[in-house]
Amino acid sequence: MEEKIIEVSSDETNPLSYYEFIRKEFGATVEGNHLMLESEKYGSLDMIYYEYFPRLICGVTSLKLKMPFRILNSTVKEDKYVSIRIGNSGNFTSETKKKSTLVNALYVYNSNQEFYIDYPINQSIRWYYLRIPIQMINKFIEPGNDQLNELINKEEPWFYYDTLTDQLDRIINELDVYIQDPLIKRGMLFSKMIEILILLQKKSYEDGLENIVYGVQKNDLNKMFLLKEELLSDFTKVPDIKALMVSYGMSESKLQKTFKKVFKKPILQFFNHHRLEEARQMIMNSDKDLSQISFELGYSDLTHFSKRYTSKFGERPSVTRKKSAENPLTF
Repeated sequence: MEEKIIEVSSDETNPLSYYEFIRKEFGATVEGNHLMLESEKYGSLDMIYYEYFPRLICGVTSLKLKMPFRILNSTVKEDKYVSIRIGNSGNFTSETKKKSTLVNALYVYNSNQEFYIDYPINQSIRWYYLRIPIQMINKFIEPGNDQLNELINKEEPWFYYDTLTDQLDRIINELDVYIQDPLIKRGMLFSKMIEILILLQKKSYEDGLENIVYGVQKNDLNKMFLLKEELLSDFTKVPDIKALMVSYGMSESKLQKTFKKVFKKPILQFFNHHRLEEARQMIMNSDKDLSQISFELGYSDLTHFSKRYTSKFGERPSVTRKKSAENPLTF
């Protein structure tokens, strides 16, 4: 029998009311802006937030659940803001981490975007967030005609998704250290979340924001999030479209169309793209030999892997490894 999902509603505008609900329903402890839960039944949850200016909030949430939860995010028509969520799933200790590093992701959305997120059991998850009123954003970014400024002023629901660049991944790693120090975590959390906002505008100017999505129903949106997590969780498992149709309750045309609308690539192309990106990270950041990397990512043999890699990056895996070893600061 499938375990019942516990649903919790949130509008992201009043953390204290959200804290109070979790305290009453699940027995959490609340100390001002800090919520803590250690439960044999529900698992562990740690949430902290800071309000730096009126309604400008940064926070961090860490959890490892024993029961599946679903967070329902509702819209707040009278409160116009933009939210940034950045984080990683999978175990935070690299020795036991099973999921791909590419499960890390950045989400940006406005206050009219409804969605829900399912959190699985027995998986350590941490994310950082910034919620900033629209009228305050130009205090931190440059005004202009870039896509980010255009998005900020749109009334319709929208969200933006991207996997993490090395620069954003570095920020997460820094935050994971800073939040352990009570003397600096408040200031460094604000500093790094604003840095992410600035880097987002830089990308908007230089490369554009490709993965902007409008008009996807929240049920379909959540299914695509779950499918994305499934695809990136095991690169040895090539997607079986027929099986995915059954699992997600969609025809092939709707499945492919909705996935492409959200992630800008068909399912197999998305999978292969990120499998090769993962290979590149492993080549540059580990001492595993190329045959082992090829095997761990599900390629039939090293020759097949090398051909695919060379086709995408314009150089053989061995060349990337050599360049990385010779010039580590440029990779």
